[in-house]
Amino acid sequence: MNFGQEREAEGQGPGEGLLRVSAGKVSRLMDLVGELSLSVSAVVHSRDLEGLDLTEFEKSAHRLTMVVREVQDAAAELRLVPASEVFRRLRRMVRELERQTGKKIDLVFDGEETAIDKVVSDRLYEPLVHVIRNAADHGLESPEERTAAGKPETGRIHLAAAQVGSEIQITVKDDGRGLNRGRILARARERGLIGPEAEPEDAVLWTLILEPGFSTAESITALSGRGVGLDVLNSTMKDLRGHISISSEPGRGCRVLLSIPVTLAFLDCLVMRLGNRLFATPVDVVAEIFRPSSEQIMNLAAEDNAEIVRVRGAHVPICRLTDFYGENGGELTPLERSTIIVFNTSSGQIGLPVDEMLSQQQVVMKPLTGQMEGIRASLGCALLGTGEIALVLDCERLAKRRALSC
Repeated sequence: MNFGQEREAEGQGPGEGLLRVSAGKVSRLMDLVGELSLSVSAVVHSRDLEGLDLTEFEKSAHRLTMVVREVQDAAAELRLVPASEVFRRLRRMVRELERQTGKKIDLVFDGEETAIDKVVSDRLYEPLVHVIRNAADHGLESPEERTAAGKPETGRIHLAAAQVGSEIQITVKDDGRGLNRGRILARARERGLIGPEAEPEDAVLWTLILEPGFSTAESITALSGRGVGLDVLNSTMKDLRGHISISSEPGRGCRVLLSIPVTLAFLDCLVMRLGNRLFATPVDVVAEIFRPSSEQIMNLAAEDNAEIVRVRGAHVPICRLTDFYGENGGELTPLERSTIIVFNTSSGQIGLPVDEMLSQQQVVMKPLTGQMEGIRASLGCALLGTGEIALVLDCERLAKRRALSC
């Protein structure tokens, strides 16, 4: 019996069998597809073609671009695996947590069939271990405490995965006591992360527990107290170009939401210019782009002349990229002469003024390494079809930095 007959005997038609391919080979293919995309874009947008009447060439170039886009999508799909590969490894760890803490824990899964990038899958296990350990140790009460509070003896940790647009969202939610605002606020002031009189909103305060070495534990145990767990999560999410959202309700539990791009190789971006530098941002986080009128602009002297723009009845704080990257050595460009891009973040909307919007395109993403690794508020660099490089902005970190400085 030949191979094709063997597949049909197993209930699979010709061409429907499984083929084992190493993740390294798939990653190599994706790198080559990225290079192909850049080469095609360089040809299509070559300056040598400017001013020429090339109707048939433009039709062929458009078709070639669409085919390359389909090849990119197909290559990205090859590296997708079900979330269950990560989730099921956590169940044994929870059984060990029950033994160590003396608590009863029910780990519930949802969305195990959600497809995630193999690279993401391999990197997520350790950070999720830290999140679930924190939920078990700090969040869930003992059976006696839960009974006294009118809760079931068994605490619940819900781990879910879902695709929302071009992102995979991983949620870890427990039904425990929730985060202790007073203790976190005191520790943040003690470490100088916020001012002695600052009263940040909960969404901003919760992000401080991700800072290196941050811990509210009174003593060091086998599970917590060293302040390294959530720092590992924060570092991993930055590497994966993802972001973290934390919410909590006293007596009802805490939720940690991890949002990660479906694929790490390609990203749909808006490309913009500020001074002589190019920046890019994922299309999904853009709420609005406009040129403000003088009536929309406000300056709050009480907050060091903080700039605000009014957009559709809402007041959106301005975040200047020059505060991060020092592009403009002289006076800032007035807002009324800038283009404002409004971004949605977990901390609310922020507006970024730029000199010019250039294009929307799918870019090839590359991580920042070496001396560039420490660049603040960046997801990596984008290789453009023109051969230029744009810094991809991390709007979540821009919003967090601005919120803490106010």
